[in-house]
Amino acid sequence: MARSNDDVVRFVQLIHSEHKDYWKNKSGELKRYRDAYECKFWESERYDPTMIRIETADAFAYVESFMSSLFGKNNSVVIGPDHAASTGDAAAAQVVANRFLYDQRLPMENASRLALIYDYSAVKLCPRESNNFLDRVSIQGLPPWEVIVDRDAGDVDEQRFVGHTYYMTVVEAREKWGNKRFTAIPKQDYFSDFSHSAYEEHYSDLPDDYLYIELVELYDLLYDEVYYWSPNWSNGEKLLSRDPIPLRTYDDHPLPNISLLYYSRCPSKPMEGYSALSRVYDQVYEKNILRTYWANAVRRDSRQYLYREGVVDEEALAKITAGIDGAMIPVDTQDGLSSIIVPVGVEPISSNFDRYNAVVEADLNRGSIMAPFSRGEATRATATEITALATYTASEVGKLARERDGMIENITLIYLRLIALLCEEGESVVLDVKGKAKVLTSDSLDSKFTINALDQGSTPLSDALKKQNLLNLMPTLQGLGVDARKLLEEIIRAYELPKDFLEIAQQVAQAPSPSAADISQMELGVGTQQSEAELLAQSLRPGMTLER
Repeated sequence: MARSNDDVVRFVQLIHSEHKDYWKNKSGELKRYRDAYECKFWESERYDPTMIRIETADAFAYVESFMSSLFGKNNSVVIGPDHAASTGDAAAAQVVANRFLYDQRLPMENASRLALIYDYSAVKLCPRESNNFLDRVSIQGLPPWEVIVDRDAGDVDEQRFVGHTYYMTVVEAREKWGNKRFTAIPKQDYFSDFSHSAYEEHYSDLPDDYLYIELVELYDLLYDEVYYWSPNWSNGEKLLSRDPIPLRTYDDHPLPNISLLYYSRCPSKPMEGYSALSRVYDQVYEKNILRTYWANAVRRDSRQYLYREGVVDEEALAKITAGIDGAMIPVDTQDGLSSIIVPVGVEPISSNFDRYNAVVEADLNRGSIMAPFSRGEATRATATEITALATYTASEVGKLARERDGMIENITLIYLRLIALLCEEGESVVLDVKGKAKVLTSDSLDSKFTINALDQGSTPLSDALKKQNLLNLMPTLQGLGVDARKLLEEIIRAYELPKDFLEIAQQVAQAPSPSAADISQMELGVGTQQSEAELLAQSLRPGMTLER
């Protein structure tokens, strides 16, 4: 049963109000995480302005250690035909998708950073203008406070709705919905707290290009509709538009153009997620406090002296104090002074601080799934321990990599369906597919494909271990009869060597073997000017070894 416009408006108002309240209550917490990552820890903390403030980069290192493992190379996918609906060209779709993903590394990395620092993030694909229909899609990473999710759902696929709340200029709004009377507002940053009324006097004088409205784009997956609503038009009592969801899967199911990314989930509320940085924030907090205390204590650790007042005049005192870092403190008594000038004793900082700092550092390392040596830190671990820890680290990073791969696969699906929708009738483009020119139309992509992201969620250390293990297995594989060409292909792939090496090896393998006459001449040393070593080198085929 279809819902009336009034029911839809009340529904959108309720969703928008709950979304705003939820993220307003979390703004202080998320701001602390952001400041710690950006090395602005003291912006969120009260402190004595006369004190020297020290900040460590532990929060930045924690996030970027994951990023270096999750995005070592450019993202890519492998696309195959679906056996039940293989009408499209899977090879062409793979070329098109990888061409698109190659240029989208930055927004996907930004989305991953947002998902690590905050509760989750999202990637949104939107149409844009281009002469080539393959380039008519733009992509942007979204912070969680802009993404409306169904927090009661148990999984992304079980959501009843998903949406995006953002700001749009008045000019863009009128181009899309006509010359309506919008109530313009300033564009407010999520972490800023200011009243619109304080800016209304000067803000209203700006041109429409700098005036904004707040917009809610909500996909109702139960009723297969998309709603556009703004609280800045008609007092929020009307919808700007209400249409069927235009983007569809090959099975004709509604497909939102928003892909969610979770790296940390709450078991009881999977769609809420939580910040990965929150696991180590307390340790980051303690290290910044401790280092600041040390920095100020060291600056107070100076040489100071007591002297008998009246015994040394000012001119003599100036000579004594010149060129030293100490201060002269007069006392009006001789009790306890064994000489005219006595140094003031300075007690060293308690060793308890060193022990406490070691405990904090250990807690920080335990809160991270990355082993210390994988971050470039020298340890005393044995080779066996390092191998075990590297395997564990690769396994844990692999869990995050699967979430990343799910996002990449969903983005690829949305992109292929979106460009098939945006392609005009009769429009085509020429692509290089496996060295052959192909004419690509929307029909080539209007099919159901199997999409799998290439797994690149490994650390540099685990990559090095894999390469070393491959070399160690070479004699065993040769003894089992594995073709030498296949082994060479695997070595070239693992070490990212030029593919020309494979062609050169093939040419050498196809070179003619020396005849019996050549071998007899080599043995007699007659009829040739080449050295014995050169003849022996020519006579050896690939795979042969010279025994001495």
